[in-house]
Amino acid sequence: MGAGIAPGDGTGFAARVAAADMLVHGADDPGRDVLEGGGDVGFMGGFAAAAALLGAMPDLVVLDTKVADRPVARPLSAEIARVVRGRALSKRFIAGQMRHGWRGATELAETVDRLIGFAETTGAVPGHLIDAVHAAYLGDPAVRAFLLEANPDAARLIARRFADARRRGLWQTRRNDVDGDLAALLAEAAE
Repeated sequence: MGAGIAPGDGTGFAARVAAADMLVHGADDPGRDVLEGGGDVGFMGGFAAAAALLGAMPDLVVLDTKVADRPVARPLSAEIARVVRGRALSKRFIAGQMRHGWRGATELAETVDRLIGFAETTGAVPGHLIDAVHAAYLGDPAVRAFLLEANPDAARLIARRFADARRRGLWQTRRNDVDGDLAALLAEAAE
């Protein structure tokens, strides 16, 4: 505790989180985005979850300073949508990951894990983005086969994370067969 801050006097960490109107998270590495590495989900998602437990809903903003003289502030939801459309759904990105075998399958699984992590902790991921990633990774027969062959553990993680999103009400899809499809993938990956 800092000087002058006593437990229970309303100036502690919990009080500060509850009183926050906004969290600004800097993004200055041109080689990574919010769906790469667990740090962004842990920091922004953890803050959002803590604030929610305290009855607050601060705005979550990503400050992109990759071009130092032209910073761009985006709401977390817009940043996630930008990354999903620009990288995660890119046929070129997916094909590149497929060329990397086991490690590429892991990268796809990590992308899904971070996306669902943000959905769980921040509410900043609309269902249509989860639906689009599901279609690109598991709805495409070639990508699905790649995941099962190159890294069954990654295939299982992806199926479990999508199933978690369904179970927790974070992802509503128009596809009637998605739950059965995820169960089938889990069974295939277990073989």
